[in-house]
Amino acid sequence: RRRSGLQNLLILGCDCISIMISLGIAIYIRDGAFLSSYSGRMKYAMNLLPMLIFFIGYNLITTGINNNFYIRGYLVEILNVIKANIIIVAGTAFVLFFIRRYELFSRLSFIYFFILDCFFMWLLHITLKRLIPKMYIHLLKEKNLIVCGTESFITEYVRDHENEKNFSDIITGIVLYHNPQKKGSISIDGREYMILSTMDGLAEYCREASLDEIVTGFEGRSEEMLHILDDISSTGITIHYQLDAPEFKGCKHTMLRTTQHLYFLTYANQVASVGQLIIKRCMDFAGGLVGCIFLFIFLLIFGPLIKLESKGPIFFTQDRVGRNGRVFKIIKFRSMYADAEERKKQLMDQNKMKGLVFKMDNDPRITRIGKFLRATSIDEFPQFINVIRGDMSLVGTRPPTLNEFKEYSLDHKKRLSFRPGITGLWQVSGRNDIENFEDIVALDIEYIDNWSIALDIKILFKTIPAMFKGK
Repeated sequence: RRRSGLQNLLILGCDCISIMISLGIAIYIRDGAFLSSYSGRMKYAMNLLPMLIFFIGYNLITTGINNNFYIRGYLVEILNVIKANIIIVAGTAFVLFFIRRYELFSRLSFIYFFILDCFFMWLLHITLKRLIPKMYIHLLKEKNLIVCGTESFITEYVRDHENEKNFSDIITGIVLYHNPQKKGSISIDGREYMILSTMDGLAEYCREASLDEIVTGFEGRSEEMLHILDDISSTGITIHYQLDAPEFKGCKHTMLRTTQHLYFLTYANQVASVGQLIIKRCMDFAGGLVGCIFLFIFLLIFGPLIKLESKGPIFFTQDRVGRNGRVFKIIKFRSMYADAEERKKQLMDQNKMKGLVFKMDNDPRITRIGKFLRATSIDEFPQFINVIRGDMSLVGTRPPTLNEFKEYSLDHKKRLSFRPGITGLWQVSGRNDIENFEDIVALDIEYIDNWSIALDIKILFKTIPAMFKGK
């Protein structure tokens, strides 16, 4: 889905720009004038319109024209470009002769256009082959996946994966069906793939690992394996199951997915188009820039006060667990004394939260300026740096500490299937009144199951008054 409509639209748009530029240069070379005269503007417009119509029509009629865009070589690419330009020139010449506008038709202009556009379009395609993968990885991040099943299935899938030039999916390891080995590796076409777990330990591995997707394939239907995958589905990890098709209670959506030789049903917790994901990332980046402006102002005001009241750095950094188990360093204004983590162990019996989150009234580890920073949520503003980096989003679920994550069950991990956020559904639902960790998980999962751009905007608008009211 990541390589579907938006990618084709981007290639089509670049090709149309190439046609517009090539035609303009061709007319200028032929006539020595272009937009400076009425006749030049008329000739350009009357040639450009049928060119774009025939080219766009060719792309629409020839379905899947860019499905193998990354696989085909430079020679095949230039042949595709030449074919498209032959259709453009032939179609435009036919239209001009049909409407009897012979004065607008110039064989020399068409020859110049054909040579220029073949060159520019081919150059653009070569550039896009390099640029689009980097854009996807930067905006959407790489996906970690493991392959589970028989050795013959794993071998065939890995070969298909390599042939597809799949730049966004990284195979981190394999799990062999009916293999008691927990460690070791197998070699496929000269490349080593680590054995990560046994089948019995697969669910526990998925709970602990930084993992986005599982690809599975077995001979026949194994009820034992289906039970394991059903448990894993509650973590929010996407499952690709080689047909035939069971049902998994933890996944709301199913889609058909294919490789060169294999067919899969994909079970997903949430389905989003690449356009939605890019809009969300652009919102994050724009919001992060605005937040960093306020961060700079707050740093000038509160930075010296934090240093004056207690020893230690202005910023507090801590390892947190983000999307599907990735560890990153969260940044906050320091609101506690430097020895806060050591003193936390002594205060655990005063924890007012039920579950894996620590919170107490009148926490003695919090400094005076820290109380103000927390009451106004100003201590959270350095997290806009995390948003810019891509570790966090404006809206999401709160990232747990490493110690909290170690205590997670399979169901708890589902709240990490989205990129963590500065704010979220449970924060604007009265976070100061929620004292049960399971209620927090339920709200986070409700957000994930019903996610949309509109919901993110709604939460952002609710966050501002909640922040000012200290809620």
